Amino acid sequence: ITVKGTYAKTKTTESRCERCKTPFLGQNGKLVLAPSNRLHHTPTMAPQEIATIAEKESGAAFEVQIKSPGADKLKTAARLRLESYEKKPPTHLPTLLGARSPVLLKEQRADKARQANEQKKEAAQRVRDEFKTSSEAKQKTLEQQLEKAGENREEGLASIKKKAAQHIEKVIEVKDTSKQKGEMTAEEARERLQQALLKKSDLRGQKMKEISDKATKHNEAVADKVMQQKEAKEGALEELRKKMPDERLMDMSLRLYERHFVAHAG
Repeated sequence: ITVKGTYAKTKTTESRCERCKTPFLGQNGKLVLAPSNRLHHTPTMAPQEIATIAEKESGAAFEVQIKSPGADKLKTAARLRLESYEKKPPTHLPTLLGARSPVLLKEQRADKARQANEQKKEAAQRVRDEFKTSSEAKQKTLEQQLEKAGENREEGLASIKKKAAQHIEKVIEVKDTSKQKGEMTAEEARERLQQALLKKSDLRGQKMKEISDKATKHNEAVADKVMQQKEAKEGALEELRKKMPDERLMDMSLRLYERHFVAHAG
């Protein structure tokens, strides 16, 4: 069982309950039932006011579900207006209620899936082409590297062969030279050894002579110095013997004075 009513944002109407005559309360543009006995309240509105509200663009319909016998047969102008939209063709609906001819959801999904499959096929084909191109390029590069490595190997082998041949030639030359040297007679070897010994003996004699001369000169210099010191000492003793005892004592005192006092004072 439903009770129908309308309200507008710009205008509200006062209605009363048919049974207890309790007025409906209006709060912020809405109709609110009175607190007591809400189940049997049935709003009644003046036909002119209902028609005025139904004609306004800002009006809105509302339904309040209550248990009231006979209320389901009541139809307001707003309900009649809304139900009339069902009988009109879709082209005559208002802008908010009208819509384009709908496309089935499965067809949209099928189109999207088809497009996604095509994109995936294109991407897979592009990946295959890129892989094929890269594989061919890698194979070509590998062949070039192998060819270049073969050329380098041949050049290296040729260089090694050349160096080996030069080394063998040098070894043969050295062997021939040593063979010729080995063919020298024993007499020649003896003569060379004697010459070397004589030369070494001469050098040793010269060295010993130089050392002997230096030692002789040093000994002569030492002997001369000792002789001079001895002569000086003997002269001093001779002079000391010639002096009188008091003069000797005076000389000794002077020497002691010079040695101890003068030396310490300096």
